Amino acid sequence: MKSINILTGLALLCLAGTASAQNQVDALRYSQLGLGGTARVQGIGGAQAALGADAGNLAGNPAGLGMFRRSEFTFSPGVHFNNTTSQLEGNESVDQRNNLNVSSLGVVFSNRKSDGTEGNWRGGAFGIGFTRQNDFQNKFNYQRGTEGFTIAESIADDASAYGLSTSGNLESLEDIAYETYLIDYFQDEDRYYETPRSGIVRQSEDVISRGGQNQLDFSYGASYRDRFYLGAGIGIGTIRYNQERIFRESETDPSTAFESLTLRDEFTTTGTGINAKIGFIYRPSDFVRIGANIQTPTYYAMHDSYYTALQTTIASSEGNTHSAETDPGEYDYSLTTPLRATAGVAILAGKYGFLTGDVEYVDYSKARLADNESSSEFSGVNNTISTEYKSAVNVKVGAEGRLDILRVRAGVALFGDPYQNTNYDRQRTYITGGVGIKQQNYFVDLTLVNSKYNSVYSPYTIADQSQPVVTTKNRDNNVMLTLGVNF
Repeated sequence: MKSINILTGLALLCLAGTASAQNQVDALRYSQLGLGGTARVQGIGGAQAALGADAGNLAGNPAGLGMFRRSEFTFSPGVHFNNTTSQLEGNESVDQRNNLNVSSLGVVFSNRKSDGTEGNWRGGAFGIGFTRQNDFQNKFNYQRGTEGFTIAESIADDASAYGLSTSGNLESLEDIAYETYLIDYFQDEDRYYETPRSGIVRQSEDVISRGGQNQLDFSYGASYRDRFYLGAGIGIGTIRYNQERIFRESETDPSTAFESLTLRDEFTTTGTGINAKIGFIYRPSDFVRIGANIQTPTYYAMHDSYYTALQTTIASSEGNTHSAETDPGEYDYSLTTPLRATAGVAILAGKYGFLTGDVEYVDYSKARLADNESSSEFSGVNNTISTEYKSAVNVKVGAEGRLDILRVRAGVALFGDPYQNTNYDRQRTYITGGVGIKQQNYFVDLTLVNSKYNSVYSPYTIADQSQPVVTTKNRDNNVMLTLGVNF
């Protein structure tokens, strides 16, 4: 796997040569989770560690299952709206991408003793739940005009540093750039150079990502004297991430052979992982609940597939239009995401509602990539993870007001910046709100989650570490509906 130079402190996605560039960016992508759970939980900012009696406890604090008095089934479809505004050197571009999804699905089987039955253990509940933890649907674009460095210079630098494939196959971006006359070898200087171009070179790129990160949980919670609740669970995580990038360069100076290039790069990552969690909730009074839970690191078995295709319009002895693509590639490796620890408090106002808050701790510097055959393959990447990322605290606060069968909810969540040193603010902010109707045997909840965060991207880097840096403001809205039935 070829190493890729990136600026320290930036979450950069770089065009790869021989692989899909498994690096610290991938480790962070799958370690940062969004809000999850039912519409009720998301409507109060995701704060559920001390609340209990919600199917959202399946993926959060399993001790909350011990508060169930009846069995329950929930289904939560959602609609995700992604809007992006990207800037590069004063040029601004907007884009969007929308999709339908299933935010959560769960069933809880309660086995509660009647109030007249003796015993300290008052019963428990077992549940199976599906939770969408990340939505990777995103699209952004940018454009620039430059008289400076271009992607062809970056490819020539990499070819000079690493050489071309010696197998006779087209295995890297440098191989297909040489095949399509974008770069050429100068024997006297023992290095590769890009095809000459002059004047303003126009560059643009569309970056589209798809997929999601989900978890299937099997959890149990029990009640001790209806004051102390214990829970544990096993989570099976799945990842599917696809990213497609279409990069274009062009110039119109008739004195040069170069006219344009179109570079298409695509990779797909899939993964399956496992983790465990334990938690408790304590009720010192009828008006206060205190809860905490810990989720172990998640171990993922990962698989990447990727390819790169290049088409150029360059005058040569063999015509003007040339195209080539790398052989399809695959790579298996593993990823371990960090431990997550959460503590929360809920203040209840009887039949009028409640106020609740959580604090979650995640140390992103503990994420690790590993090769299945070589123990040293990712040593450099893991060192970068340790030095570039840090621990972060995520704060979630929410409230619910009740009026007869009506429920009104609001919440806010602030997810800390995972970077050690950076000129860019990578904190994530969630503003949530929702309404619900609670009846004897069923309930309906509707929630809107608005999230904001900034991302940074660079398509390539030249030898002196110069690179174009695209900053993007991401604004997401997720509308979800939970339909619940008690039985």
